[in-house]
Amino acid sequence: MKTRNILWGILAMFVLLGLSSFLPGTQAGICKAFQRSPETRANAITSVMEGRLGLDEAQVEKAYQINLKYAKKLQPFWAGTNHLPEISDEMAEINADRKKELLAILTPEQREQADQIRRKWINRLESTLERLKENDFINN
Repeated sequence: MKTRNILWGILAMFVLLGLSSFLPGTQAGICKAFQRSPETRANAITSVMEGRLGLDEAQVEKAYQINLKYAKKLQPFWAGTNHLPEISDEMAEINADRKKELLAILTPEQREQADQIRRKWINRLESTLERLKENDFINN
């Protein structure tokens, strides 16, 4: 269970870092952009979903509302920090609830595509973790 939470946390961080690649500036600047408003995060995540999954207008609006709802719940974790927050069980639970709601608005084809993207990210994370272990950057 702990390994799964760690993988989800790392996945969330990679998603945030992936989204942050569209923003100019340093990591502190990126964090400030995400701190600015839940609307900023909800808009960025929804835009990525729209592009990757081909959401229609109704899905975009529903996805934005869901992403905004959960961005507001996560806002306290971003407040007052100049670095990416440490992933907690509470954050992982919030993200799991968000994922469940978002999957409900997708078509079966979009859910499959989202699952393929998720599997691809998990495979990358597992490969990265394995390389880090091999090079003694992290302990088992």
